[in-house]
Amino acid sequence: MSESVHAFDVVVIGSGGAGLVAALRALDRGARVAVIEKSKLVGGTTAMSGGVLWVPGNHLMADVGGEDSPEETLTYLRRVAFGQSTEELLRAFVDAAPEMVRYLETRTPLRFAAVRRPDYHPEWEGGKLAGRSLDVEPFDATQLGPRRALLRTSPHYPPITYRERYEWGRPEKFDWSLIAERMARGIVTLGAALVAGLLKSCLDSGVQVFTEMRARELIRRSGRVAGVRVSDAEGRPVAFDAARAVVVASGGFEWNRRMEKDFLRGPELAPATSPWNTGDGILMGAGIGASLGNMNEAAWCPMVQIPGEEYDGHPVSRLIVEERSRPGSIIVNRHGRRFVNEATSYNSIVRSFHVFDPAAYDWANLPAYLVFDQRFRQRYNVTTVMPGDPTPPWMTAGETLEALARALAIDPRGLEATVERFNAFAARGTDPDFHRGESAHDRFNGDPERGPNPCLGPLEAPPFFAVPLLPGTVGTKGGLRCDGSARVLDVENAVIPGLYACGAAMASSMGIGYPSAGGMLGSGMTFGYLAGDAAGAERP
Repeated sequence: MSESVHAFDVVVIGSGGAGLVAALRALDRGARVAVIEKSKLVGGTTAMSGGVLWVPGNHLMADVGGEDSPEETLTYLRRVAFGQSTEELLRAFVDAAPEMVRYLETRTPLRFAAVRRPDYHPEWEGGKLAGRSLDVEPFDATQLGPRRALLRTSPHYPPITYRERYEWGRPEKFDWSLIAERMARGIVTLGAALVAGLLKSCLDSGVQVFTEMRARELIRRSGRVAGVRVSDAEGRPVAFDAARAVVVASGGFEWNRRMEKDFLRGPELAPATSPWNTGDGILMGAGIGASLGNMNEAAWCPMVQIPGEEYDGHPVSRLIVEERSRPGSIIVNRHGRRFVNEATSYNSIVRSFHVFDPAAYDWANLPAYLVFDQRFRQRYNVTTVMPGDPTPPWMTAGETLEALARALAIDPRGLEATVERFNAFAARGTDPDFHRGESAHDRFNGDPERGPNPCLGPLEAPPFFAVPLLPGTVGTKGGLRCDGSARVLDVENAVIPGLYACGAAMASSMGIGYPSAGGMLGSGMTFGYLAGDAAGAERP
């Protein structure tokens, strides 16, 4: 079968936020640009996400009383990364992230607002209480016209902003009439808004977007990457020549079970990302000698899977964040014991799920369960189950703690002892075992109407309930190792000419850590900006 050929200056593999920023910036540097997307829809995991960008030193921080400096941010990030990044990458991010946001507000219809929320470790040196996380304003997707059909949407969120979600608090306080109006008018928010604004700017400016094109192999000529071979929806071979560079922005590998088992440090059972993230770009880079980094890490999060829910033919995994931070809930293992501060950041908490018990030769804290009482059930939602809804069959119930434990096949005496101890301290608003609610981050996700600690309350109103928590991700963090200009490095630490990477296809500049809301997306789009800038300026 003969191979058809398309010729461009820069070819971007992947259409998430990082890839679209790279494409737009390369075009502004004078390049003819193509974006190739594996699925039918544009946006990748970005379009499914909360769309928040973590951008330290951004120009909007003052709106919420925040202030920042590069050295404060670097001090904080060095600890967050835990030695799994480089000073070059950290400085490149800190220097370019504010510039990237200004570029988007100047070059695209996107507008941002600083969020009054703390970093995930605000007590650490260099941590901040407000302003580094940016929310995207609602976007009218009808501006895309018929191209709106290309936009990927999320199974996770209604069309509300990040700020509205926390200002309104519990779902019964949401402005559902506003939400209905937005849905009727085609107004999108969060990650979908971010992608819609970027897509409009790319298409209006002349970036060509090709969907249902799976990248298979990087083309090399005269020692440099000069394009990519793909297969189209019918399996026919297609070549995209790239006179200047290829940018790999094809996402992580959390849906590639072989890679997940080979690389990740513990079980990953519930990805909440685009099911098209199967590590293609990472494998292609490795195939031509690119160095890989941070491959044992992911942006972890506890998940719940509701039987029967599907997205693109795969199970939907729902993030558990507020549920584990609010009064009247705990997380226990098979022994009925607590093992972690339930309200800590979602990236950090799953580390405790991966503790290995050498005596049992098994994971010490799996399976894990979120346990709560009737008072909690009547006041808070648990994923999509609202107060007053019938109890679904996937939510286990018991009139007593012993009955609940036996239904879960966990230790009844352990659960009873755990709840008795927890309740005694929770009534006083303290948690000497795991310090839940002491951090400003914990309290942000708690219930401000409950005191003295918005994260703590006894479990004492029967019946009692439990849902299984799975170790999941919002994306892997391992990928192609890059320098501060997003140029891919080989195993000898030399630049591979003509090859760039960004987003989850790049070894994360954040190392093992997650600095705050938007940490993955802020970093990914910043290195997308850097990749597009450098790739568009290439003159081979």
